[in-house]
Amino acid sequence: MAQNDSEVVLPGTGYVYLATPNTAKPAAPFDPLAPGTGWESVGHTSLENGVEFGRDGDDPETRGSWQNPKLRTTNPDVTYSLTLNALQASAETYKLYFGAGDGAVQPDGSFKIPAKPVAQSKALLIVVVDAQQMLPIYFPNVSLLGSDAITFDPTALLEFPITGTILAGSDGSLGDIDAFAALA
Repeated sequence: MAQNDSEVVLPGTGYVYLATPNTAKPAAPFDPLAPGTGWESVGHTSLENGVEFGRDGDDPETRGSWQNPKLRTTNPDVTYSLTLNALQASAETYKLYFGAGDGAVQPDGSFKIPAKPVAQSKALLIVVVDAQQMLPIYFPNVSLLGSDAITFDPTALLEFPITGTILAGSDGSLGDIDAFAALA
């Protein structure tokens, strides 16, 4: 692989959007502040604890024969996940963190925390902005639920840690990472 300075990403700012599962990804280039119909912003997310991708699964193993000890490698099952830390204390954040449906918001505006959380299925779009370019990352089906503890630290912004397990979309893929695109 040749060195290409224009393919190095400095994720200076970014935006996270949710939609109903399998909502089509917007065609690039698009405005990172308004990706299109059906996409709703998660709002502010943590600067200190950015969006993080994870990989869980076995490593490939080498299998061999007497004649060739390194004959083949296995293709292990891998699960991909992501974590984001939402900052806005809103009903939408509470639904994701506490695993609640629309019925959790009460007529008086309060939020009823369910006894048994249910992961929320959403399409997810992350738009990484680096100077005058953006890198859209799209997942058609992600199962989202609160993960770690909420810490009430008087010296920091309140964060709601939410973990998503990336599931296959209707086309069988986990998602798309587009090439860099100029900002619209």
